Amino acid sequence: MIQNADTMNETTATTRKFGMPIMLLVSLPILTTVCPPLSAQDTRRPYRTFAKTNQIVLDVGAKGTFDSTQAKYPCVLKVGDEWWMWYNGRTDDRFTGSIGLATSKDGVRWTKQNNGDPVFDHGPRGTFDSTKVDHPAVLRFDGKFHVWYTAGDDSSRYTIGYATSPDGIHWTRENNARPVLGPGEPGQFDDQVVLHPAVVRDDSGLLYMWYNGVGPQKSFRVGHATSPDGVQWVRQNHGKPVLEPSVVGDFHEGYVYNVFAMLEEGQFHMWYSAWAPNERKSRPNHNCITHAVSSTGDEWKKDSTPTLTNGAAGSIDEYACFACNIVHRGDEWWMYYSAGSRSTGGPYRVSLATCRLSE
Repeated sequence: MIQNADTMNETTATTRKFGMPIMLLVSLPILTTVCPPLSAQDTRRPYRTFAKTNQIVLDVGAKGTFDSTQAKYPCVLKVGDEWWMWYNGRTDDRFTGSIGLATSKDGVRWTKQNNGDPVFDHGPRGTFDSTKVDHPAVLRFDGKFHVWYTAGDDSSRYTIGYATSPDGIHWTRENNARPVLGPGEPGQFDDQVVLHPAVVRDDSGLLYMWYNGVGPQKSFRVGHATSPDGVQWVRQNHGKPVLEPSVVGDFHEGYVYNVFAMLEEGQFHMWYSAWAPNERKSRPNHNCITHAVSSTGDEWKKDSTPTLTNGAAGSIDEYACFACNIVHRGDEWWMYYSAGSRSTGGPYRVSLATCRLSE
């Protein structure tokens, strides 16, 4: 089963109260790569091999809009006969963030909803999410949509918030509009900030969250927490990180971040982003997405080579290829990912890579 698509077979009608849609027109031939499961004899190939389409499927908005400089961090679900993508937008200052919604019949041509305005805006001054409502992790269960997100306050103290919605459009902050996960104990890897949640729900209803933390190490690591209700979270692995930088093939990871996770056939699968240290200028293979697998959620085995790396100079992802979301479409897997085209802050937009499963 593909978690994050646990509602793919739900066809419950959702009350549509969108404003005027903003059409995004793309001309995109979808080419898929056959990606049979990794065999023991073929350890240099990733778990799934994805082919980039090298096309932008969700672009930034016009100057002055909430997503004028960045449209990234896609989270995609099937809702009825449509695909819905919640994503993070950053406005002209490249800092203030809110969550937008785009919809698509085919998963390729996306229409921004709500007149191109956010469906979940950052909070007012003085609140825990006054500058950022960011990195949405959306699930649908128990008749509601649920989102866990990065929250940033006026001082850029990052925590994780939680909101629910009856329709995926109108959101209410839970936990009395307070964070559901804050920094760890002093000395822990996440004692400064926590952010970038990825959430999976198993058949018993238990929720698993993987998130980024920054602490004494001064860079991103991945932690793990579980919750029965989405509000009360318990750190796992004794509060220690469950994923740390290492060497994957020829890629020397400086930090690991922006996780996507799903549950398939009793195992957790993660695609995480990694950055190579001392290679900040635009060049191939300085940023990547890599797969790892775990039976517990705490102990992860990484592939021996990245799944995707950033592209060559002049490509749509020359600077960054990161923060993905994967959906299952029949005999194909589609990976939406955040693509950065320049080293000067963006724009960050959403691109697509595809994989066809072998028979």
